[in-house]
Amino acid sequence: MNVTIVLPTYNEAENIEDFLNAVYEVINEINDFNINTLIVDDNSPDGTSAIVKKLQQSNDKIYLLENNTRGLGNAYKAGFKYAIEHLNPNVLVEMDSDFSHSPEKLKELLPPINEGYDFVIGSRYIKGGSIPKDWALIRKLNSKYGNIFARFIAGLMQVKDCTSGFRAIKVDILKKIDLDKLDVYGYAFQMNILYECVNAGAKTYEIPINFIDRVKGKSKLDIKDVKEFMINSFKLFFRRFFKNKN
Repeated sequence: MNVTIVLPTYNEAENIEDFLNAVYEVINEINDFNINTLIVDDNSPDGTSAIVKKLQQSNDKIYLLENNTRGLGNAYKAGFKYAIEHLNPNVLVEMDSDFSHSPEKLKELLPPINEGYDFVIGSRYIKGGSIPKDWALIRKLNSKYGNIFARFIAGLMQVKDCTSGFRAIKVDILKKIDLDKLDVYGYAFQMNILYECVNAGAKTYEIPINFIDRVKGKSKLDIKDVKEFMINSFKLFFRRFFKNKN
């Protein structure tokens, strides 16, 4: 089964080489899947794409898409479309490139796909999963209860972590969705794509992950992402409400 790991990057020069080396060490230990990586770089001024191009010289399974549209959602939409059109994947994986998601967990994320699941989620909020203990209380509350809010509003209560950025998704399910009509640009994309896939009949499964704070570089999450996420949650609620009414 062909798998493409889609890695959006913006100013990840400090992480990308070490991260890709770690990913390919793990990939070499995974059977049943033919795995490559697609880095979607949003014109990083720190030279992230130049590092990726250097790595491509010794690894023909590393692909690069230089994308000029900012935002996590835009990067994933561009990456998904490029991968489907050019790389022939059966499965697409979402993953952060700053070691927040451990490459070792790929060994657990992919096997459920072979068991008939369409959308496998690395979950912080099931038994065995966690968020950093040293987070400030306000950040812990925002993460945990923001996720509960999103699950309730979007009608995704069967999923414990609907905002996780570590996922494996079957391409057959994604092809049922018009990515261009997903009117989200930042982190709200994570909830939207899950919502659309579930409505398209995706069978979901969650594995526990320990989310780790990045050591190098800066977080890209800002207040605009939070606003979009909240507004988008209510949009999904009203879509669901009027759909049920009809």
